[in-house]
Amino acid sequence: MRAKIFSFLIVIGIVSLMSFLFGGVDSSRRDDENGENLSNSKAYMAAVSLAVSAPKVKYQVSSSTPQFVILSFDGSKSVTMLNETLAFQQKMQAENKPLYFTYFINATYFLTKENAKLYQAPKQVPGISNIGFSDSASDIALRVAGFNRAFATGNEIGSHLAGHFNGATWSYNEWQKEFNSFAWLLANVQKNNPLQKIESPNFLTEIKGFRAPNLGVNDSLYQVLGDRHFLYDTSGIGSMTAWPKKDAGGVWRIPLGTIFVGPNKHPLVAMDYNLWQYQSDAGEWNKNYSEVESAYLNYFKTNYYGNRAPVVIGHHFTKWNDGVYWEALKAFAENVCGLPQVRCATFQDLVAYLDTTGVPPTIK
Repeated sequence: MRAKIFSFLIVIGIVSLMSFLFGGVDSSRRDDENGENLSNSKAYMAAVSLAVSAPKVKYQVSSSTPQFVILSFDGSKSVTMLNETLAFQQKMQAENKPLYFTYFINATYFLTKENAKLYQAPKQVPGISNIGFSDSASDIALRVAGFNRAFATGNEIGSHLAGHFNGATWSYNEWQKEFNSFAWLLANVQKNNPLQKIESPNFLTEIKGFRAPNLGVNDSLYQVLGDRHFLYDTSGIGSMTAWPKKDAGGVWRIPLGTIFVGPNKHPLVAMDYNLWQYQSDAGEWNKNYSEVESAYLNYFKTNYYGNRAPVVIGHHFTKWNDGVYWEALKAFAENVCGLPQVRCATFQDLVAYLDTTGVPPTIK
């Protein structure tokens, strides 16, 4: 029993604990697409304690209730990886397995280090970003063109803000400042990089979803999201079978799921970075691949044959552990997209369903 409890104390979060769970600003400089840093074990213990004690909720669903599978990427620097995801989407469409991604982009990748001082994060001097900047203006042009193409083929573009700072201690005005920076950097990408011809981003008015860097949130953030008329936030961590909830500001809170990995059923948030942290010394590529694909499929089957809660998985544009997580995600999508009543869709597609149909009624 002690071993099971210990293994369970890694990652299960609930939205009400997010400010405690991810408190403090990460001021370290990090490489492109570094993941969401979830390493505060005391906070995990508190979150798990509440999650375990929460009553289990049953929902009234049927075989006609859609099973949403929401696959997303945080970051946006690697144009090569973006193109890989779009090629895979095209392959899936050809196999009659419709699949659409959501990309949460960072605005500092639309600046170079030469004009970095156009950006200033809250509590920082100008020109500082936790994830750096674009390598060149020509790279920015390719990035904009790539996301225009992604948007044109039915994918969603969301906000991961600008410099990937943890905003758990930010005030309302500081959150507003960062959201303003995100919007300004994208809207002025050509003006900010005048020597390079760059397409106009055609998705700006359709950015209506958000995931916080480091999943760092607080009450001020949710006030800002409501005031800016965002449709949803997906910075929370929920149980495997959690349905979204709409907050008082009209914002749907759609949590990332939890998965159980390996023979010990180790609980982790459903993100590639956290899998990489757990599996960095855990064995060979094939073993890691098998464990991750099995964990994703178990997540899906639990919900598909259960309460049909959305399956929500987050990845990045970095191929940690020699690309094992991207390969496992593709295999997972190949297995489930195209099944009866399965919608491998965007967050906005899910929100449209929720606003029209609502969360299924609970069974007492």
